[in-house]
Amino acid sequence: MPKRRTAKPKPRRGTPPRRVDRRSSPSIDDLADVVVRGGSELIELDDPLDAESWASQVLGTFYKIDGPLDARDAIDDGLVPAVIRRAETQGDARGLAVLEAIGAVVDDPEQTKRAHEAVTRMRTRGVAAPSWASELGTATFEGAWVMEDVFGDHEAYFATFRYPGHRPHIVNALYDKAMGEIIKDAIVTYPLEDIRARATAEDGVSTRDVEPGDLARRVIDAIANGDTYIDNDWTTEFKAFRLLLLTRMRQLPIATKVAPSEPPDDDARHAIITEFLATGAVREFDQADLIVSTCLDYMCDYLDDDPFRWSPIVVEQFLLDYLPRKVSLNLPAIDQVPGVVREWVRFSLDRRGLEERWIIETQAAVDEHARGFRSAMTDTDRFGPAKQVVNVMLADGIDLSDPAAMERWIRDYNERLV
Repeated sequence: MPKRRTAKPKPRRGTPPRRVDRRSSPSIDDLADVVVRGGSELIELDDPLDAESWASQVLGTFYKIDGPLDARDAIDDGLVPAVIRRAETQGDARGLAVLEAIGAVVDDPEQTKRAHEAVTRMRTRGVAAPSWASELGTATFEGAWVMEDVFGDHEAYFATFRYPGHRPHIVNALYDKAMGEIIKDAIVTYPLEDIRARATAEDGVSTRDVEPGDLARRVIDAIANGDTYIDNDWTTEFKAFRLLLLTRMRQLPIATKVAPSEPPDDDARHAIITEFLATGAVREFDQADLIVSTCLDYMCDYLDDDPFRWSPIVVEQFLLDYLPRKVSLNLPAIDQVPGVVREWVRFSLDRRGLEERWIIETQAAVDEHARGFRSAMTDTDRFGPAKQVVNVMLADGIDLSDPAAMERWIRDYNERLV
């Protein structure tokens, strides 16, 4: 779980074809040719899971590649159609194997249809299909469970599927709430051990069974959410197995999407702040009201709907990313943030009923990042665009509680930019 990945099995065998040197700016057709030529190893396989893994890894090579966004879009839109055209033009067993494998995992109904139509045309012409092709899509679901960490940052899902006549295989997806409710890691493998038994023995985690529809809903939505990011903390394995993971999830009955719960409103937040201040834990901090209000805004409006779900990871992101990038604080407040957050963490985790050791671990994260936080709060390179504008307003003497003054300043500022 957090920073421990010992329960994650090893990946499937098989590697994608060699990468193209992007510095030479290959065309989409060049990339498609590389993919099809790399399909030679598909002919030697006898396991449909290996074929699916090959295709998922090939296409995953081009997921969120480094480079301009227009290049990403061009690959997203054009690569699979180009591979389908090139494979059919190839006209031999290798081309057909590529079409069979790509068509089994591609996450676009129109592209799937094109691949299957090309397969039909090639088979009609007498091209021999690989032995595993007839088995694609016949894997059946056998069960699923989830491993959760004590802080609620991560959920590791494990689902078992089996192809007739083959050993059961595990599909694993790591859901990361702290990084924006994405799937950040994934793997598909034949397990070498009882993974759940090993997970149960780990400290700070729990396991439970999960319904297949709920599993599919969670994973599909989290992948779709991650797809909206330009970049994030995805692992190489996630990119490699993303399409195969989606393929397995779409085989399941997908549960109805549930509307997210509403975060506490202003009145509820005020009541929480009042309750916290009444404990007397931050009596010596005259900026505590402002700081705790910022903590609530972060959790309720930016990260989560649970104001009390703090953890070492959440503390780190709050102190070193969110506050420096988005929030303007005066120097007394900056100086008091670590002390107030330390007590707020205890208050929050007490409310959640966590053991003392987890509270201490989270408070230690505050101490660990306090110096970096103070440095980041005065580093203008870390400021986001909105914070930069606010700071210029303040330097110009604008009263941020006066909407008319702010509007005049923005109008004048825009005119200066013309």
